[in-house]
Amino acid sequence: MMGVLLTIAHSSAIETQRQRQTAQALARAKEALVAYAVAVKSDSLATRPGDLPCPDLDDDGHAELTCSATSKRLGRLPWKTLGLSDLRDADGERLWYALSTNFQRSTVNQCTTPGGAKCLNSETPGTITVRDASGAIVHDGTTPANNPAVVPSGAIAVVLAPGAVITRLGGASAQDRSCSGDADVAGCENSGICSSPATARCSPVNYLDIADSTVLPALAAAEDNKDFADANNDNGFIAGPIHNPAGDIVLNDTLIVVRYSDLMPKLEQRVAREALACLRNYARDNAEHYPWAASVSDNYALSLADTSGTYFGRLAQTLNATKTNGFSDHWPQYCPIGMQVNEYKWWANWVNLVFYGIAPGYAPDASLPGCGACLTVNPPSASASRRVVVLVAGRPITGQIRGVGSSTLAYLEDANRDGYLSMLFKQAAATAAFNDTVVYQ
Repeated sequence: MMGVLLTIAHSSAIETQRQRQTAQALARAKEALVAYAVAVKSDSLATRPGDLPCPDLDDDGHAELTCSATSKRLGRLPWKTLGLSDLRDADGERLWYALSTNFQRSTVNQCTTPGGAKCLNSETPGTITVRDASGAIVHDGTTPANNPAVVPSGAIAVVLAPGAVITRLGGASAQDRSCSGDADVAGCENSGICSSPATARCSPVNYLDIADSTVLPALAAAEDNKDFADANNDNGFIAGPIHNPAGDIVLNDTLIVVRYSDLMPKLEQRVAREALACLRNYARDNAEHYPWAASVSDNYALSLADTSGTYFGRLAQTLNATKTNGFSDHWPQYCPIGMQVNEYKWWANWVNLVFYGIAPGYAPDASLPGCGACLTVNPPSASASRRVVVLVAGRPITGQIRGVGSSTLAYLEDANRDGYLSMLFKQAAATAAFNDTVVYQ
């Protein structure tokens, strides 16, 4: 009896270690994806912060250049593109990866008009539905961007560990992870790279599994991990392990999700700090004076112009009003706000959501820059010592209706709604009633 118990304990320890190995691989993949999206550098193809790499479709470790078709947004994790080691699950299999259409990398400027549907910013939801092993929806890809009260929201990306070969539910034979079907079988076997998705080793059906109501009564229709549809809660992904009534494994895919809350707060911080750097560098080059803002009521879908005497508003593309005070009408080098070249067209994604306020002592009409009347950001401090404050609006809070001509009530919360009137702003952790990102100098 003692031997049996020791065997059971040993088997349990081995299984725990296997689960830990898979979980660690998934966690590293998720961390790398978030880091990649936040750190995206602008280039001549108008890539933008928040863009995630396309999946790897031929198992060479590199992301494909584009992935506009849904079928091309499910493939292996591009571990080389992400700068990772060759991550494997406990069964020695490489990870798979699915990407929401809203966060796909492209070679063209997707956000041609600020506030447009193709822009990627705080208002952008994930679109992938994910279910847990009971069949319950834990991320709903149909949740709209303007209804954050509906939970849970869709996944931005899903990383899957496929586990060992099994016979898929309803299948006649075990999954085939060989080079069969490749145009050059020998070449595939030698290099490990597929010549097309028709190759068995690069087809998701040979790695990812399916469940239906015969094993999970909660499922109205079969959920098959070999494909997905954006903004559709009937065709997403489902987590394993799932067994049939006889106890046999029918779905052994393990997954991890990149959620809105994993990525967007970091992305908002990046954008806020880019804006603050532009303002700081402008002031450095212009005797410590910051430019006038564009009025909040101006049409942000067009190029914004600064307005004399506007201490609080949006960041303008042209600074002619500031020029009349004797200062530069151009943003400094490497600042994206002007959007004059392709590398900086990504700023269009955020034009409508970024605001700033300048202290009167550092405005273009101030004779000698100084804190005779400076701004307060409380918390962290009740001291009126801030020259400039940048605010990035988060996802709409319930009741906020945004658009051209909307006031700050539609974008900002608490003291930040009318902060300039009292010269008082608030920085705090996000809650259901407050989600402004605030940075300052």
